[in-house]
Amino acid sequence: MPTQTTGEKAGRLERIAAILEVISTSSAGLSLAEISSRTQLPMPSAHRLLNGMVEAGFVAGQRGRSNYFIGPRILDLFRCSAPDTSSKTLARREIQIVANRFGEVGYLAKITGEKIELVVIVPPEDPARTLVYPGADFPVHATSTAKALVAFQPEGLVDRFVSGPHEKFRPNTVTDPAKVKASLRAVQAAGYAINDDEYDAGVFSISCPIEIEGAGVLYAIGLVGLKERLLMAFPQDHIVTSLLSTAQSLSRLLARP
Repeated sequence: MPTQTTGEKAGRLERIAAILEVISTSSAGLSLAEISSRTQLPMPSAHRLLNGMVEAGFVAGQRGRSNYFIGPRILDLFRCSAPDTSSKTLARREIQIVANRFGEVGYLAKITGEKIELVVIVPPEDPARTLVYPGADFPVHATSTAKALVAFQPEGLVDRFVSGPHEKFRPNTVTDPAKVKASLRAVQAAGYAINDDEYDAGVFSISCPIEIEGAGVLYAIGLVGLKERLLMAFPQDHIVTSLLSTAQSLSRLLARP
């Protein structure tokens, strides 16, 4: 088998880098034809490179039959290099404003592979009542946090989350995998997710995805409280607008080296 020269290897790496760069510009992913056009690579060459990149985990996709996204190996590298301590400090300041504004608990969560975990939990500084706190589990069919995070992941990862079986926690809980997946498509269209008495009795939460440039949706900001109390005090649209604005700020802050 012929060996590649140093120049040939460098050229191949440049083409791989070019593919990663164009894919990272689109949160919806890019098709093979779009990648070929934007990198000016012949489609057969782009296809061969993408097949190898899928096998290596650099991109996620279905070998020419769907859009391609930044893959789990690249995302893991990004997550490992992110400074958690400074990220928590920056996020806490922004989320504290939200928690104080609505008098409920705000929080930041992140997704790593198939795991969702809390990063920070921020109660209002002057709580005048019993507060609701987010739990440690985030079932995709019953929590706004998981919906907001999973809805924007590559298709294969979404399918693993929604495959079920799903527990019926409350009368409002959707358990059918097809309906769960449809609800995630609705979250994509709306840009935010809600949990309306789907996991814990009387609890309402809203979560918004936080997209990191070049890496996709890695975080979500959420606000949780008793439904009757929260929505009697504030219109849902007002809460959503505030969270979306904070998500944009956090997107810039959390992307800083």
